[in-house]
Amino acid sequence: MGLIDKIIEFVSPTTALRREQVRYALEQVRGYDAGSRGKRAKGWTTTGGSADREIIGAGETIRARARDMVRNNPYANKSATVTRTGVVGPGVKISIRSKRATDNKKANALWKAWAETTACDFMGRKNFYVIQRLVINAIYVDGEVFIRQRRDASRAVPLQLQVLEADYLDTGKSHAQMSDGGRIDAGIETDRDGRVVAYWLWNQHPNDNTHWRSLTSNRVPADQILHVYTEDRPGQLRGVSKMASMLFALRDFSEYEDAQLIRQKIAACFSIFVTGEGEVRPGDPEFDGLPMERVEPGMIEYLAPGKGIQYGTPPTVENYDEYSRAILRGAAAGAGLTYEAFTGDLSNVNFSSGRMGWIEQSRSIKELQEDVIILQLCAPVWDWFVKAATVAGQLRVGAEIETSWTAPRREMIDPVKETKALNDLIRAGLTSWQDVVREMGGDPEILRAEIVADMALFDSIGAKPTIDPRYDPKRNDTTGTPTKAPPANNVNDGG
Repeated sequence: MGLIDKIIEFVSPTTALRREQVRYALEQVRGYDAGSRGKRAKGWTTTGGSADREIIGAGETIRARARDMVRNNPYANKSATVTRTGVVGPGVKISIRSKRATDNKKANALWKAWAETTACDFMGRKNFYVIQRLVINAIYVDGEVFIRQRRDASRAVPLQLQVLEADYLDTGKSHAQMSDGGRIDAGIETDRDGRVVAYWLWNQHPNDNTHWRSLTSNRVPADQILHVYTEDRPGQLRGVSKMASMLFALRDFSEYEDAQLIRQKIAACFSIFVTGEGEVRPGDPEFDGLPMERVEPGMIEYLAPGKGIQYGTPPTVENYDEYSRAILRGAAAGAGLTYEAFTGDLSNVNFSSGRMGWIEQSRSIKELQEDVIILQLCAPVWDWFVKAATVAGQLRVGAEIETSWTAPRREMIDPVKETKALNDLIRAGLTSWQDVVREMGGDPEILRAEIVADMALFDSIGAKPTIDPRYDPKRNDTTGTPTKAPPANNVNDGG
């Protein structure tokens, strides 16, 4: 009963009773149990704040705790590694196509010289694919990351990327109402319609005590910044760590493991107990020799009359495996990973369960690949690259260039069965050969050129390997008649 109800009850018990009856009636007709306010929901504190209000209030603390957990907890560290290698791995690669051969050749050459070297990195240490890994790691642990556009006129493509942690955002910079109708909220400046127009970034890491320069924040236009994060709620302008829902579970589990370890260590220290009536201590008249304080190989010890030896038995840890699996399964679910990938424990998995878990995890990984890495990082960086190369005179103005991005190859659980299934899908017209090649992490254009080159090479030397469909005895020709097997003296790859 609240304070107001208590006051009403004191002044008018009849009114208080009527209020309680109405409240009970409302509870009975309420459509959702989750919306009830009875005893079952007592203590369930919620807020109706916007996404950014809740993130701004807790984001920095969650980020610091997630970083600490990745540094010190092996499961958290592994979950970050599995996510990074699954989403990016060797890199999300681009396929560049243009109707004009010269534009196609030039664009491919420029991108390779820029993206596959350290020329793209403001710090001069990473290529674009390493930057991708850095970005997805920051998304998983910190929840967000900033990529700042930098210019270097001395380079063929005067564009470089500077990766900045979320800490660089000046969250103390706020202005409720600006002259143009916009506002600054926790370092993010928006116009009157709520669209981001600028970010206020520190000139150095605000928590870096090794540099004693003055700490100031500067306004950077939004078209020079890529703010990469996952938007879980409409209108959300800040990202939150993917580890948020599992931090307390992992922390409690770490403390549980430490407690069990200390318990076992203490128990193991008491290996032998001397039992019997009476007590003999060094210095007593009955004492003869030193007391037995440690056990060593080949040792013979004579005990006083009436004394005996009892060996200590360390206590067992009951239900440790069941409890550990339950906690780690929940943490893995929060990370969007399978229990096996999260822990490395494959003791209770079979092919069917492994494949089902792998498919579910692949969906989470694909979502991050398409919604974060490709849409928020790769595509905008390509636009920056084209503009910079065009301004520098490296690309023809108005060049029509199409691109597609290919995620890393998905490893197969059973290559024989899965390859046959993909082949059946292609032959049934339910998918295309190009889509399957991309799913396997390849570039259809490159693979097609390599196949043509291989066939030309085999023809030039008179070879008829079975990897060439024209000479595969297991395939049918257009008339439905199986092709003849190649002569025994021809080159054969054993396929």
